[in-house]
Amino acid sequence: MGFTKSVMITFFSNLLLFFLSIVNTTILSRVLGPEGKGIVDVAFNFLSFITLILGMGFAASNVYFLGKKKENLNKIFGNNILIVILGSLVLVPIYFIQIRWQFKFLEGITNLQLIIVLMTVPLIIFKSSIINVLLGLQEIVEYNRINIVDKILSLILLAGFLLIAVNPTAAMLSILAGTAVICVWQLYNFMIQRRISPRLDSPLMKSMLGYGLKAQAGNIIQRLNYRLDVFIVNYYLPIEQVGIYGIAVVLGETLWGVTGSIATIVFPIASSSTNKQELVKFTNQVTRVSFSIIIIFSIIIALVGKTFIILWFGPAFASAAGALLWLLPGICIFSVSNILASYLAGVGLVEKNIYSSIVSVIVTVIFNIYLIPKIGINGAAIATSLSYIVFTLMTIWFYNRYTQARWQDIILLKRSDITQIRAVIASKLNKK
Repeated sequence: MGFTKSVMITFFSNLLLFFLSIVNTTILSRVLGPEGKGIVDVAFNFLSFITLILGMGFAASNVYFLGKKKENLNKIFGNNILIVILGSLVLVPIYFIQIRWQFKFLEGITNLQLIIVLMTVPLIIFKSSIINVLLGLQEIVEYNRINIVDKILSLILLAGFLLIAVNPTAAMLSILAGTAVICVWQLYNFMIQRRISPRLDSPLMKSMLGYGLKAQAGNIIQRLNYRLDVFIVNYYLPIEQVGIYGIAVVLGETLWGVTGSIATIVFPIASSSTNKQELVKFTNQVTRVSFSIIIIFSIIIALVGKTFIILWFGPAFASAAGALLWLLPGICIFSVSNILASYLAGVGLVEKNIYSSIVSVIVTVIFNIYLIPKIGINGAAIATSLSYIVFTLMTIWFYNRYTQARWQDIILLKRSDITQIRAVIASKLNKK
């Protein structure tokens, strides 16, 4: 499948996923209110961190090593199952540590809710890894189809569980149930339909761990940039402020739909590409075109954001509009690094992303701790924007040093780009 078609399929899939996420967030906001939604946000944030850490970077390793040699599928599948089993063993001590110390950043999470979150962890690790196997095989249609089915199922189950019990625990149970269904489906897909027999391979496991842990270090640190502010907001402010801030984050991050779609495809292409010059030229062009599109959409979101929040989520979430305005500059600029970081990872330079992540997370921690007690969720938004900008500037620097590209090549839209876009649109219209 060609790049343009793959990106368009992924983009429209992401657009649908965004719509479903908005519906999901709307249900949580309208039914549970700021406090209940805040509890769910903190729980899911904790879930995403634990899942990322225990996943050992195998989601990225699957794409990278299948891009190199698709014949390793049986071994990669078996190695992934082993990682899920090993990760599950760590969950028991995590539970008792939280019960013993009662960390303030998890304040509001009950014992039952913690158990539900920890039960969901191994299922999400498996689901994420196997979905990325499809990405490594460059089965883009199937990759997007599973993501969409996953989101629709989650939405249906969320509505169903909240009809039974209107509380955050019901929302968490819906995620556990939905993830379990997707995992069973994927086991059937690979082991029955495709007749994949899981095999363990120690040398390949060592290589996957080596690459995965490098990628994971950057991912964990970068996740701190994405979501550490949620824990700090919960530490300093009432938990309903977490729910309000989450609205700003969800709306702001919709801008990544364009670059996220491209970055998803760039990674496996870069992993398997043998023509560096053409790959760099291609990456430069899609980055600057995407950035121009993101700027336009960010202006639209800034203009209609407050009205949309009040009408869609309710007046109780109106203060999210201010945080959204502070988030937009950083999210807009960070869209550039979305693509460039995928390129660097795809050519094996994941350590460059780690360096960028380390510096930007330091910015996140310092400014969040300083600003949140002073100006609340607006401070969290400012700190996040600053960390995104720092990460992007460093990523551009590393990318330029490796490829010898100029910053103008990846930021500024060219007349030839506009001409090419017009030609593509015209050809599509003529076909109709």
